[in-house]
Parts: sequence; C-alpha cells; structure tokens
Amino acid sequence: MTLIPSISVIHDSNKYVVYPRLELITDCLSNTNSIYKVLCTVMNDEIQQCPIVFFSDLDCREIYIIYRHALENIRKQIFSPVSINISIKFLKSSYIEMLLSEFGRDTTILELSENCPLRSVLDVKDRIDEIRKYPNVQIWLDDSGVKHSNFDLMNVFDFDAVKISKEIFWDLHKNDITLLKHIIKTLKKKTRIVVIEGVDSFDKYIFCKEQQCMMQGYFFNEIKDSAVG
Repeated sequence: MTLIPSISVIHDSNKYVVYPRLELITDCLSNTNSIYKVLCTVMNDEIQQCPIVFFSDLDCREIYIIYRHALENIRKQIFSPVSINISIKFLKSSYIEMLLSEFGRDTTILELSENCPLRSVLDVKDRIDEIRKYPNVQIWLDDSGVKHSNFDLMNVFDFDAVKISKEIFWDLHKNDITLLKHIIKTLKKKTRIVVIEGVDSFDKYIFCKEQQCMMQGYFFNEIKDSAVG
C-alpha cells in the first residue's frame, strides 16, 4: 500500500492537516494500465473540510507545497502516471512549471474541472498550449456533465481524456443506460480516452469494459493496495 504522510498547512491563522491518498484509474482488473489520482482529505481539528472549498481558498504557493509533498512521496514508491486537479488560478502561476520541472520526467496528468467557466478557460488557452510543450504532460477534462450540458470546452480544446462524473454515471446507469451509451459514444468522437468515475460495483465495471472506457472508483481500492503494496 502506498503511504503518503500528512502535511500541515496554516491558512488564515487556522491549522489544517491534509491527508493525500491515491485512487486507481484503470481499464481492467489486472491493473495493466494504471494511473493514480491524488485525492486529499482535509481536517481542521476534528472537523473534516470540503477539499474543493479548501483548495479554492489556498494561494498558489500553498497548493504547490501540498502537491509537491504528495508527488515526492509517491515517486519514491511507484512510477505510474499520476493525476492531480488544477484550477485556472494555479494553471496561471509559475508553480505549475516548478512542479513539472521536478516531476515531469514521468507522465503527469493535469485535470481541469469542467465547472471552470468557458470564458476563463479561453483566457488561458495560450497558457495551456505552453504547458502542453512538456513531453510527458496530459490535460484532462474532469467531472464532465456536472454543470454543463454542452460540449463547448471540448470544441475549443483537444483534451487527452474526458472524465464522466460519478453523479451523471450513477444516474444514467440506473435510469437511462441508452442515453449513457450515447454520451460515451459522442465523447469518444472528441477525445481518445473516456474515464468513468464512481465505479463501485462489478456490474458497473462490466458496463465500462463493454464500452471500452477507463474507470475510477471504490471498486478498485483493493486492487490498488495489492498492486503497490
């Protein structure tokens, strides 16, 4: 099992403890093509914080310190591609180059949340093109379907992969599997890889295999632990 030590962060005079962890992204039970997504649990005293809100409040230097700590410990243990979420704010900063200069020799995946406004993403199109010059960097679109029902972002950028959010996946897998298949087929016309989040059971795993998608979710936790233990 990959163990990443916690890291303390003082922000606005409050002390937070961040516990980085990994979740497996794969295309099969044998874990042949493994990618490791960095997720974080955030605690303030004994109260768990929403990581999305927490990271949005941090400055770029604080985000860099957390991700550098996580990547440094991960690279001591595994050499598979690693994926991290990035915001527009962090993308604009010089800290992204600092991370890539230290850890970019191995494949690093930068996941851009779809709930970033299209206008904001268009404003950093040149910046994204700069980051793409690093040979081992991929740009993914995260949480597709959460707040947008269109393909505006995918019409503007050629993402290396698009992730379908677990909320959309769970809803359509239960209530409209035909529409779910259509969405996957449409996304595959826009990008070479479709990743489905929230795979938590064998029947969902079989569905994703049939659609030739990569997967992320609780179903793979035991596989991840045994693969890197």
